[in-house]
Amino acid sequence: MSRLAIEKVDGVPIARVNDDIDAANVSSIQQQLADALDPDALCLVIDLSDIRYLDSAGIDMLLRLSDRLNQRRTKLFLVIPDDSQLKRLVKLVGLPDLVAVHPALPDALQEAAKTQGARGDAPRPDSHRIS
Repeated sequence: MSRLAIEKVDGVPIARVNDDIDAANVSSIQQQLADALDPDALCLVIDLSDIRYLDSAGIDMLLRLSDRLNQRRTKLFLVIPDDSQLKRLVKLVGLPDLVAVHPALPDALQEAAKTQGARGDAPRPDSHRIS
């Protein structure tokens, strides 16, 4: 089972994926993300800096996760360094057109802080699990 390292920085949940994402572990990763996200979270950062491989099941999981989070007015941010093998792949499939992709964690956290600041006082719709 793949493990995620989950932490919060200034209230922003960060999930660091340490294993490549493929059909064999995508369900486990998706469940861990669902379990780690508070119902009232305004954003989620997934740090993919340490992975080298992402197959179609992983891309599909990220797109579906983004859709579910958007439905509950939660923003998804991905961290994929410019020198990562994943950078070309995510560009080819158009992922940056649908999900905010940042080259470094500080960039993603800065954008997430803006999201939290802009919506911190806004009323939230009924919270739903993302699983």
